[in-house]
Amino acid sequence: MNKHTHVTQALLNTLEVDNPYTTEDLARILGVDPTSMLRKGVITRKGQDLLIILITLEKRSDATPYLDHLDGTVLHWEGQTRGKHAEKYMMEGTHEVFVFIREQPRMPYTYYGRAVPIRSILLDPGKSSKVELHLYEYEDKLERESPYQAPSMTHEGRGIYTSDHTETSRLTLARTAQGQYRKDALRLWGNRCAVTGVAEPKVLIASHIKPWRESSDEDRVNPKNSLILSPTYDKLFDLGFITFEPGNGKIEISRRLTLQDRDKLKVDDSQALNMIPQGTEHYLDYHRRHIFDFTPSQGKEEELLIV
Repeated sequence: MNKHTHVTQALLNTLEVDNPYTTEDLARILGVDPTSMLRKGVITRKGQDLLIILITLEKRSDATPYLDHLDGTVLHWEGQTRGKHAEKYMMEGTHEVFVFIREQPRMPYTYYGRAVPIRSILLDPGKSSKVELHLYEYEDKLERESPYQAPSMTHEGRGIYTSDHTETSRLTLARTAQGQYRKDALRLWGNRCAVTGVAEPKVLIASHIKPWRESSDEDRVNPKNSLILSPTYDKLFDLGFITFEPGNGKIEISRRLTLQDRDKLKVDDSQALNMIPQGTEHYLDYHRRHIFDFTPSQGKEEELLIV
């Protein structure tokens, strides 16, 4: 969006990422009575292209127990049980999404910047939808404040970090780390697709189970956070059409994948991972809870589908 309504523009001109704000501060910027914002988690204004999300991580005993939480620069947000206007605005991309988070009630909120949806499960009224949002301005701030650290991995997947390199050196280090990650992942999974057993290395893909954006530096280079898959299964896994149970590796297939497409893709519920390396279970659990059965946002879907 290029041109904003006046209140949205006032927020953009006033707010600074990582700064504290009270509801009174926000009410003053929005030009509303502070009491109108009490105990609200979503704020919009008629005729304005803004959507403010207010999150308190430690809920009051009498509050609706939404399971919102922050994972790096990704916000896992449970939508409202009624209305659903916030999810609609997010998915349509018509509103700027401003995110404020605090640990406990009565504390000021910290502004985490604007966000865009990555993926969602939109449910009928009466049930909380789930939306996962990328806090891109917060991520930009973290990257500006921290020197680039490209990992040079040992065979165990632990990173040795260096900084202060030229752009060329940074790219070289990143490619080296990615190449080492793939080698470690192939070794861990026996140089075969974890589902089909295909062993031709040129068609095997080392896929992060917990996505790169949502991973810590350690998770990004840890081969335990990997699956070796042939292209069809890799794409289905990344897009949340399939997942695998952390305990026994049994495949689960999303209701979004039709029976006809399952047959054509030769995917069925009798399949399973041929093994689960120790330490991979909690990554599979993350995928099952936060990626499987979610619908990627248009931008994220394009990122995954355009090579």
